Amino acid sequence: MFDEALFEQALAKPRLRQPLPQFLAGNRAGGRVPVLTEDELNAMTRQWFADFERKIQHYKTFGVDIAWMLEWAKKYWWSWLARDMSRNDELYTDDLRYKDPTTFGRVMVGQEEFVTYNFAFFDAIPDWRYDPLPGQVYIDITPEGETRIVIRYIGSGHHDGPLRFYPYDESAPAIHGVGTFVQCTAVDRYHFTPDGRMYEGETLFDLLDAMKSAGIVPAEDSWQFRAITQASRLPSILRKARNTIPFGATR
Repeated sequence: MFDEALFEQALAKPRLRQPLPQFLAGNRAGGRVPVLTEDELNAMTRQWFADFERKIQHYKTFGVDIAWMLEWAKKYWWSWLARDMSRNDELYTDDLRYKDPTTFGRVMVGQEEFVTYNFAFFDAIPDWRYDPLPGQVYIDITPEGETRIVIRYIGSGHHDGPLRFYPYDESAPAIHGVGTFVQCTAVDRYHFTPDGRMYEGETLFDLLDAMKSAGIVPAEDSWQFRAITQASRLPSILRKARNTIPFGATR
């Protein structure tokens, strides 16, 4: 069994670099989104796990026993907060397949690629932490008995270094941080084998919004952002010109 003390230790350890800003940058919710403090994030995480346990108990009243999911979720959350991959064989299949916006449509295969991808975020954001949002976990049981879940959560931390995209090595394109504190939401989808290991998954998040909040991409009402969007007209103009002007036509 997973040691509950490990879960409590992960919650108790401070991770976010202080001080935190009072509000997030960007224009979400009118441009003044309060930053959640570490105490608030911890309380939110505790509430999520309490809600998740209640939901699992509710499923049991219908004869659906998915009690293993609570331990899996705690073990999973702990492993990334503690940066401890020693229990990966209990969490994922060897041929795990995973997608993320930073793969540009590619599918990562295997635990090693999955860990490398996650550590790209930790390398760029050393105090990065994940916290699930209470009430935002959705469980699906297929007629064949396969368990699937969708979770919405918040990632928090200071973007200090280069966030590398696929293949997450020195050759990869990267977004370079400027030390800005970011706090953005994402949605994960997990599919499980009968023995309770994730064999397929996907992360979805608004990469443009995250880069704007981090101060990497200018705000949409700035002249810089307008210039970028105007530049996108050029390919359209060229395509229309090719379709209307008979380049290379002979008389």
